[in-house]
Amino acid sequence: MVFITKLIAIVSTVAFAGVRSSKPNDNAAPPVGIIAGPSPGAIQPTPQDFNVGLVWVDINAGGESGSLNVNGIPSSCLNIFGDFVDDISSIMVDSGISCSFFVDVNCKGAAVTVQNGAFAPDLEGTNFNDSLSSYKCVAA
Repeated sequence: MVFITKLIAIVSTVAFAGVRSSKPNDNAAPPVGIIAGPSPGAIQPTPQDFNVGLVWVDINAGGESGSLNVNGIPSSCLNIFGDFVDDISSIMVDSGISCSFFVDVNCKGAAVTVQNGAFAPDLEGTNFNDSLSSYKCVAA
């Protein structure tokens, strides 16, 4: 399973290279890959999906990063998978977009919203650090 997750991350990095910087600065590494998809057993994200932001496993846009891909605006609920489940510490969303991140799968439980070009560099000290399992996005 780890091999498949890493392979998806490598393929995703190639597919989305150049979409945007992975950090709010120019010294950023490219995103590792997509972080979410439909419920287990469903089709994985496709090139028709598009990126509306980024997440990182460490504070201040550090560590492994992944793209926030959605299937439309408003998006359906997307469950986070792989290394990002319960391991997100920084979030950035694009201007004009608002994404709510939930502590439980299927967009249930407590939620934190990041919107309209905002960068949430540090979820530590909140009830949401390393606890997010799903998200959905709408126009801001």
